[in-house]
Amino acid sequence: MKGWQQHLWLPCAAALGVLALWQPAALYLVALAVFGLPHVMWEMAWVWPLWRDRVPRFVWVGLLAALLLQASARLALWFGRIDAPTAAACDAATLALALLATLGLAPRLSARSRLLFVAVALSVPIALLWLADTPQVLGLLALLAIAHNFTPVALAPAHARIGAWPARPVLMALFGAPLLLFAALMLFGAPSASGPMRPAELCWLQQHAPAWADAMLPALVWAQCLHYLSVIHLMPRAIGSTWRGMPLRPLVLGVSAALLAYFIADYPAARGLYAVAAGMHAWLEWPLILLALAGFASRVPDDRAMVAS
Repeated sequence: MKGWQQHLWLPCAAALGVLALWQPAALYLVALAVFGLPHVMWEMAWVWPLWRDRVPRFVWVGLLAALLLQASARLALWFGRIDAPTAAACDAATLALALLATLGLAPRLSARSRLLFVAVALSVPIALLWLADTPQVLGLLALLAIAHNFTPVALAPAHARIGAWPARPVLMALFGAPLLLFAALMLFGAPSASGPMRPAELCWLQQHAPAWADAMLPALVWAQCLHYLSVIHLMPRAIGSTWRGMPLRPLVLGVSAALLAYFIADYPAARGLYAVAAGMHAWLEWPLILLALAGFASRVPDDRAMVAS
């Protein structure tokens, strides 16, 4: 697409902001049910070609092992075999393992970068493991879940473009909008965020800082929708020829449709099952972001095909 058509995502993003302010709970329910699983699949489809040649096989093995452990724990929670505090402890422990798996790349860094990389790759897992069996782990996981919505900014390759614009500044501006909304709602007041159907990460915040939770609900729902928009539409086009399309697209859409039907039939249970896939893709992002910050940038896209359509 060319001209104004390639920027249709801008009014779409603005409309999502209006809906998030007007009906945040309803938008959250619909967006999660319709776009939750597809966005996980789409992200894996463009993350893999960007990173597969940059990360050695032994690191991928470590990451996969940690992600499978996390998925097993979340499946056990869904089946009722473990309780929520145990699942939260497993979440923290498996993220720690995923971050530790990146330590094998430390020798490939310069001496100056290596010290900071090792410090972060060790200290964050230690903190996660220290908090894993405490009540504070729920707050930490809530913080990570909120921050996850903004990860496209860090995952975008340095040379990727959205239309004629560099991708990172565009994404920074895009995700800055929910932060401004949150600040405005904190200043002028916001309706209550209490209710049975809201982002799970707000549950802990509702108990400890209700005013923050009230202001955060519309902003968080908007950020989540912008995350879906970025992962499904903007990022595949921004990375250019590296994006080869969604493999097995009919199968992916079929599985997504089946989960949507499950959401309609039993929303809480379906959300628990979806959390298995959501957790795996979110826990993969943080090690890759750490590697990107350390200098293991993802593959540079082909400049000939970096125009968003």
